[in-house]
Amino acid sequence: MDEADSASREPEEGTETAQDQRSPTPPPEKTYGELKIRFHVPLSRDSRNIFSVVFSPSGNELVVGFGNGAVQSLKPATGKVIRDIFSGGVARQATTSMCFHPTEPNYLIAVGAEGIISVYKTDVAKCIATMKEEGNQLNAVDISSDGGYYATGGKSRGICIYDVKTNQVTHVLEPADYVTSGKDLQPIDGHSRRIYALRFHPQERHIFLSGGWDDSVKVWDKRMEKQARRVLNGPHICGPGIDIWDNKILTASWVAQDALQLWDFRRWEVEKNIPFLSRQNQGDFLYAARFCNRDIVMAGGSGTNSAKAINHKTSEVRITPISRVVQAGKAAGKLARQRYQWL
Repeated sequence: MDEADSASREPEEGTETAQDQRSPTPPPEKTYGELKIRFHVPLSRDSRNIFSVVFSPSGNELVVGFGNGAVQSLKPATGKVIRDIFSGGVARQATTSMCFHPTEPNYLIAVGAEGIISVYKTDVAKCIATMKEEGNQLNAVDISSDGGYYATGGKSRGICIYDVKTNQVTHVLEPADYVTSGKDLQPIDGHSRRIYALRFHPQERHIFLSGGWDDSVKVWDKRMEKQARRVLNGPHICGPGIDIWDNKILTASWVAQDALQLWDFRRWEVEKNIPFLSRQNQGDFLYAARFCNRDIVMAGGSGTNSAKAINHKTSEVRITPISRVVQAGKAAGKLARQRYQWL
């Protein structure tokens, strides 16, 4: 696999496979009903794949990012296409990550694998700003809780912080590089491998988390320009696999066992491993995870080709078989928009 193709979201060469991490047969899942697909919605903008999905703050709009850079808006209640925000093109690469402004419901930021950042007004399908991080392949973007700043990350291993009003870089959290720095690297230094996830704290506007291929999640304060505040060691992040709810951090790793973990934000340690319960020799191998509410999390990946909603307090599970890799957050990861109904 060519590492330059960041949009594939595939693990790098040398990552252990399910056969390398064999585990005993897990106990039967304690399920409490399946998630049912209410309807399939064929999306014609690109036949290659869906790489990102995001709900508007109100939940009344679902935006989908495609492999050819296209961005399309859907109505969640009906699955109907509302409008094309961007039509994409043969020369464009995947729209890998998107986020809405928390207080301006039609303000959308999207990043792509060719390093392009696009700011859209979704209600009129207009691109109001475009920037490019030359030489970078962007995999992640998120915006602060007050809507003042957003951060991007990807192949370059650095994190750029942008001012929302000007769309100008305010500062860059540099990647770890022992060759140019001339010193031994510390855990609180920047990332040493490409970044795949960024997540601002929902209450603390200066705090955000980042994760990627270097088996760590770093906790940053955007007011500190050089080093991370804390480091959570272990998570191998290959997609939108970081989320925060109050003082809990959720991580989804592309590993066979203990892939879904809940961390204590105050003590900086694993609170529990949430059983994903894949079959023997199958492995978890998760790309995406999100909190649904305080108790229920949703996750999916390439190990089971399924999405599961799990009550992390009771370990009760709801499942939907998808038959393809789940690599986009929220509730989509195949060539059709899917809306699930709790039964």
